Amino acid sequence: MRVNWRRRELHVKIVYYGPPMAGKTTNLEQLQRMIAPQHRSELLSLDTEGDRTLFFDLMQVSLGKVGGLAPRISLYTVPGQVRYQHLRSMVLRGADGVVFVADSDANRLEENRALWQQMLRHLASHGLQDIPIVVQANKRDLPNALALDELREALHLPEEIPMFPAQASRGLGVRETFMAIVRFVLLQPSSKLTASPSSR
Repeated sequence: MRVNWRRRELHVKIVYYGPPMAGKTTNLEQLQRMIAPQHRSELLSLDTEGDRTLFFDLMQVSLGKVGGLAPRISLYTVPGQVRYQHLRSMVLRGADGVVFVADSDANRLEENRALWQQMLRHLASHGLQDIPIVVQANKRDLPNALALDELREALHLPEEIPMFPAQASRGLGVRETFMAIVRFVLLQPSSKLTASPSSR
């Protein structure tokens, strides 16, 4: 987390990570609908033919003050396609928290597992292995959706990492997931704060 003391702002970066079409961008689209326009920017999406999100979605959200500072939260998603592994790593750099969006479809279990392990490697390569992580089990309405305990076991999730059931396309579980990662990030010790260059 970075503090701009001149503007009294706390800058936070949260990344939504997961397999392609698991619902990462849908989460941000739903948050854009839920958050009043005066508290958020427009959703920026960089698309190319055949890929829903090439690089990232970015939406900056302003919340009430914390310790006299106004949090400004930048939300990013990463492209899920295999060929964009390097870009996923780049987007994770400097993250303060991660939401892993898992696809509940039983047929996509291996994709979930592969992207989860890859995410952990990327975080470790950036020295971010201890940042807050929450998992969203999306598409709970699918007839073949894995049970939550099966998905948790398949990912070898530690007990301290919470999992939220969701149907992001209907907005269910989106707010709960977002508020959980924000709360965990903002509860980080003050020793993790750094001064933003623009605040000097």
